[in-house]
Amino acid sequence: MDHVTFAVHDLDEAIAQIEGALNATFEVPTDTIPGITGRVLAMNGSFLEIMAVSDPAQASLSPFGKKFVQYLEERGAGIFSATLCTDNLAGLQENLPDTVKNCGPISTWVPQPDGSKIYFSSLFFGQYHLMPWVIEYHSELPDVPVDLRLRSATIQVSDLATAVRHYPTVYGVAADRVRMTDGAARLELHDSHLELKEAAPEGLSVIEIEAPGRTLRLSFDDNGLTCTER
Repeated sequence: MDHVTFAVHDLDEAIAQIEGALNATFEVPTDTIPGITGRVLAMNGSFLEIMAVSDPAQASLSPFGKKFVQYLEERGAGIFSATLCTDNLAGLQENLPDTVKNCGPISTWVPQPDGSKIYFSSLFFGQYHLMPWVIEYHSELPDVPVDLRLRSATIQVSDLATAVRHYPTVYGVAADRVRMTDGAARLELHDSHLELKEAAPEGLSVIEIEAPGRTLRLSFDDNGLTCTER
């Protein structure tokens, strides 16, 4: 799992809550998407991204920004998307079922503090909050001396049996890496997993971050972001 993106109304409040729970520090704010401000918490091999709308009119001019604004208006603060990492994006796309709407790969880069650039390609799916995106890096990633990592993401689905057939096919997860549990299914990835759970509303509902000696669960309810340990 490469990263997870939260959509929030109050960026500073969410950042303060997560930094306090993890004893970690987010990077400085950036406006990667016009009209949307985000901050990133770098982890070991992954990162957590928190984003909020800074200019609704400007954000709505781009497809991503428009979908982000719509998500917040319709669902409120929540887990907007998850992204999985692959080393064969073209092969994955070739094997997608015809019924899966996708966009990409879109190739771009992000600047680094030392002036270098990280190049990558992304494949996007239509249901941002339900189907994780996929990314392939074309540059070496910097080492991050932070003892945190994304452990899992839970996706609520309307029909578990259908999802158990659909998700492994889309993401190329072998049958022997799909584990059925009580009322859920776990798709084992390289060093993390996706959990499919039959519940409403559909979409990403919980992520887990592994820290030394504990695991932190992040989710959203009517009162906003909730951080609990397990």
